[in-house]
Amino acid sequence: MAELKYLEPTELLEKIYATLCSEYEDAQHYKSEQDQSEIEVTKSRLTKKIFNEFVVDEEYFLTMDSEVFNERYHLYEDDFLRLIKQCSENRVEYDTFVQIIDDLIASAKFRLHAFEQLTEEIQKIQEVDEQEEETEEEDGEDGEDEEE
Repeated sequence: MAELKYLEPTELLEKIYATLCSEYEDAQHYKSEQDQSEIEVTKSRLTKKIFNEFVVDEEYFLTMDSEVFNERYHLYEDDFLRLIKQCSENRVEYDTFVQIIDDLIASAKFRLHAFEQLTEEIQKIQEVDEQEEETEEEDGEDGEDEEE
């Protein structure tokens, strides 16, 4: 398996992914509307189950604090679900699938890092501005003392 940087795949993730791939393969054998409807529900639930089974930084998406999840991954949720669906529908090998998911997680992490860098830079600029204002105020007060 390729070296993953962020995703920590579980044994259950692999099993659920295999089951979802199987559902896509088996769907063609069922013709009735009810069977097709049930298969669609199953595929949808398994897709969401796979999504919830993703583990990053030793934490499952399912149990991750909602604020943390929203800050880091919510923006990418539709992309994750689309990748799960398209990979399983097209029988992409599991090792390739987890690498693809790892790449999307990397994108989310890089995005978060970029905003953290921006916040740090803004704080530095504000601190410099505050120091300059204080220096100007002190210089102004010194100037007033000399005039008296």
